Amino acid sequence: MRKGFIFNHSKCVACNSCSAACVLENGWSVHPRTIFTFNSGADSLLPVINLSLACNHCEKPSCMTGCPASAYSRESSTGAILIDENKCIGCRYCQWNCPYDAPKFDIDKKVILKCNLCQALMAEGGIPACASGCPTGALGYGETDGEETGGQYSWFPDKNLSPSVKFISKENIKPLKIIPEHTERTGNSERKDIPGKISGETSLILFSFLSTISVSMILASVIRGIFPGRLSFIVVLFFSGLVSLFHLGKKLRFWRAVLNPLHSPLSLEITAFILYCIISFTAVLLQLPALLVAASIAGLILLLSIDRVYAFADCRKSVILHSGQTFISALIITSFVSGSIEPFIFIALIKLFLSFYSYFRANPVDNHSTLRFLRVAFLVIPALSLIMRNAYPDIFTFILFLTGELFDRILFYMDYSPLHISKLIEAKINTEKNGKKRY
Repeated sequence: MRKGFIFNHSKCVACNSCSAACVLENGWSVHPRTIFTFNSGADSLLPVINLSLACNHCEKPSCMTGCPASAYSRESSTGAILIDENKCIGCRYCQWNCPYDAPKFDIDKKVILKCNLCQALMAEGGIPACASGCPTGALGYGETDGEETGGQYSWFPDKNLSPSVKFISKENIKPLKIIPEHTERTGNSERKDIPGKISGETSLILFSFLSTISVSMILASVIRGIFPGRLSFIVVLFFSGLVSLFHLGKKLRFWRAVLNPLHSPLSLEITAFILYCIISFTAVLLQLPALLVAASIAGLILLLSIDRVYAFADCRKSVILHSGQTFISALIITSFVSGSIEPFIFIALIKLFLSFYSYFRANPVDNHSTLRFLRVAFLVIPALSLIMRNAYPDIFTFILFLTGELFDRILFYMDYSPLHISKLIEAKINTEKNGKKRY
């Protein structure tokens, strides 16, 4: 029988004893277990629900599948999903892929740590410390198969991962209260390094944007029948690879990123980038036309691989159809640089449509209207200049155009929002509030 955590929110008082027991037992420098609170502001229209959550040791774990360094493994006897911090490269891709906020980034060690199901206690016939340390009996550990769950929370993430967790209380049952109540409730855990916050994604923005420019240079060279300048191309290629390392917690372990290309989109992206670098560098350096064509094909595969990295963690239409995707950006840059007016107009119209689509799909409270306006303006102005002149664009127009494409890539990261429990809680609360206020 499959075993996992069993949780009854009607008994949870958010005392954090489970989290404390977890940290004390394992000597963690992070807190693998988080108390999520639905309606943490205690709005009178909605019930307050506490949910103690750590790694659910899923049957189909996206953290393990997506890890480029093959740092994750499954323990055969308990089914626990474990991470080897000596293999972790600190890319934090598993945080994007896990909707339960299980992987935690240790800012001191620069690697990911997570719940290990207290393997030492389990080996002795015990249960995880968090379950045994719960004073109200809200959190337990046992068989999760073949029993009635009693109703799962509508805001609990579902990515078909088959998490090993069972809920035995219904969503509309109110939990116990502590008298006196907490003056501050445990809020939702928010990962500060997930997309949507540009400060933590600068290196990824630069890597993807410079890679797009590099591939565009190759494609434009094939169309125009001339090789790109050696120095300019090599500089762009070099810095695109260099800046990508700054996203890693363990930069000297970068070589491990190519160990899982068959399952991890990120590992496939890095592998594709390395192959593209080898082919394109050789083609440009030695001025080999046949190899330049091969480099253009490798470049397009690279861009598709980059876009796949994000779609793997967030497959919403707003991500797949975003105008900041590298593949479509490379096509419009190529047509602009090569002076191909008809293809440029066609792709520009698609980009404009997708830009407006992203605008209306964005959060109305934080939709970055100014940046979106500039992005559109920096596409329209160069487009008019190219059409009216019907000639190769001048340097000012070219810089304006590239700036617009950079803004588009930045907006992609601002709009990018992988499935995560804290965001689902917020969305559910807003929906419930608006629905109840109508009546």
